[in-house]
Amino acid sequence: MFLPENIDLAYSERYNLSIRLSPNGFSFCIYCPGDPTIFHFQETALGGKLSYIDNIKKLIFDLGFFSQAFNQVTVTIVSPFYTLVPEDYFEKKRIEEIFRFNFHDTNGIILTDSTPDSELRTLFNVDEEVHSFLSRNLWNPTFHHHSSRLTHLFKSHRGNENGKCCFADFHDKYVTTVSFSGNKLISTNTFQATDPHDATYFIASVWEKLAFDQSTDRLFISGDIDSQRATVDLLRKLIRRVEQVALNPKVMLTEGQKRTLPTDILADLCV
Repeated sequence: MFLPENIDLAYSERYNLSIRLSPNGFSFCIYCPGDPTIFHFQETALGGKLSYIDNIKKLIFDLGFFSQAFNQVTVTIVSPFYTLVPEDYFEKKRIEEIFRFNFHDTNGIILTDSTPDSELRTLFNVDEEVHSFLSRNLWNPTFHHHSSRLTHLFKSHRGNENGKCCFADFHDKYVTTVSFSGNKLISTNTFQATDPHDATYFIASVWEKLAFDQSTDRLFISGDIDSQRATVDLLRKLIRRVEQVALNPKVMLTEGQKRTLPTDILADLCV
């Protein structure tokens, strides 16, 4: 497999490996925390001839280097199936009960991820065979949900501003909304965004339910905006203050990479 010349996996412990699993895709990036010139991203669509787990196994075995001892290994799960639990009410023995209450027909192992202020836990599911395989074949991986990555990024982006604001990130034919009142997270959800009118309706519904002001509150947009121009145009007719999120990753990226890399990956690179 082709890697840039400045990545030498004989010294894999220098690099971070980040794997991203979406419903129809597998991607990974390798970067060096101490050298902003080192970055490589690769994305692969999962074919229909093999099952989801067999596609992942084939990629891991074909590429051959994922089991090496990296400095840090993270796996980000992209999925609309997650729920938030306040830390004060979190009980590890009840996570499956709570998750199944909201999502009756989902399978897999239930994992947890924390929001940046540790006030909330994100409960999400992962196919049990996928989780077991990656846990065995990666070097001490940690599993995260894409919404937690976005929440961490957007909370730092909004700073200490008072009032309400909503972030809408377009990715993988979904839109994930993250809403704040002051510094407090008040809502996060993920909807399909394959149709501009449906995506606009979902975002407008969030604004209505949370009593946002269409004239004074702000909507920040990020992610795959190029493929969502029709949605963005509709939103600008409904909401006066629509702004694009400006990100400053700590690695050197091309303008094309800044525009097309998933925002949850850029979130890691901004830390």
